[in-house]
Amino acid sequence: MNRFSASEAALEGFRLTRERPGTVLAWSGLYFVGVLIIALVMMASLDPHFIELAKKGQLLNRDPEEIGAMLASSLPAFLLVVLLTIVLFSTVMGGIYRLVLRPQEHGFAHLRFGRDELRLTAVNLLLFGMGMACLTFGIGVIALAESASPLAGFLVGAAVVAATIWLGVKLSLATPMSFATHRIAIRSAWRLTGGRRFWELLGMIVLALIFYFIVWILVTIIDLAVVTAAGGQQNVQAASSPVAFIGFVATLIIQLVLPILQVIMVYSPLAVAYQQLTDEAPPARTADA
Repeated sequence: MNRFSASEAALEGFRLTRERPGTVLAWSGLYFVGVLIIALVMMASLDPHFIELAKKGQLLNRDPEEIGAMLASSLPAFLLVVLLTIVLFSTVMGGIYRLVLRPQEHGFAHLRFGRDELRLTAVNLLLFGMGMACLTFGIGVIALAESASPLAGFLVGAAVVAATIWLGVKLSLATPMSFATHRIAIRSAWRLTGGRRFWELLGMIVLALIFYFIVWILVTIIDLAVVTAAGGQQNVQAASSPVAFIGFVATLIIQLVLPILQVIMVYSPLAVAYQQLTDEAPPARTADA
């Protein structure tokens, strides 16, 4: 019989962060470098006139047809940025899943870029495409209902949100299962999340999001305390004194770590859920040296 504990799985993000602080910092550094490269690619690929208007905040004042033409010409750049973002995200996700499911496989902070990461990229692209299709369809249906009456728009909107949550939970184990089984396992993940497991997984995801929200609040309070102690935001940005410089470095580290904490808090529970639902024995872990 499968032993699945929603609360235990939801706490996995805390455990990883506590046991592997060095790994979390390494992931944060990689994520920063990746985001920087993606930003440079975007700046080099987008229409220069579009970038200039965006910097000046003048997009809303321009002719919609002109903006549409610039967006159309920049579509390949947008698609490239989306692809690179998903590749970066899938690489970090692969590190998380490898640490939970196959910690004996090493690499730079358990990060690799091979077939597992390419498979995760393919799955995430499929999920992203499905999400965008659902979003477009949902907006259209809600707009159509609102044209009939505000109440109809509200009811249809609630139904769309409920359907989106249902679909998200049903596909929640697609990425860890694809990583663990070395194949794209969307259908298998759909079957694994049926029946009572759906509600257990929903509870786990809600708990994981609540835990991340708590972490976000604590990190934000720490960030504000550091900025205040360093003499305010302007002093920190200018790094005008040794204390302000220390505050600048501390806030930079916080801003680097926070996005990775979000990914860890949300996705590591999915790996544990897959592990428990399939009766895979959790492998032994070793702490950071």
